[in-house]
Amino acid sequence: GGKIFVAMEETADFVEVSITDQGPGISEEYREKIFKPFVQVPGEKAKEGTGLGLAICKQIIDAHSGEIGVRPAAHGNSGSTFWYRMPKPKVRNL
Repeated sequence: GGKIFVAMEETADFVEVSITDQGPGISEEYREKIFKPFVQVPGEKAKEGTGLGLAICKQIIDAHSGEIGVRPAAHGNSGSTFWYRMPKPKVRNL
């Protein structure tokens, strides 16, 4: 019954996409760990997956010189904001 918010920010050097939910949030203990293979946050839904999705996302974004992360949602006591930032391609004039 919660909402998902998607935002994009563009600067001269990068584009950042963020997705914010209203779920239980990710504890500080797991914010770095969840981007490693087979790591899941304990809870009801941990049995539903393999713990590979965010690890694969990180590998793809790293391969393109980007960054990925998660932070607490800014809107209250629960939720998380997952974000990724990709550098803008350098355009050369011919």
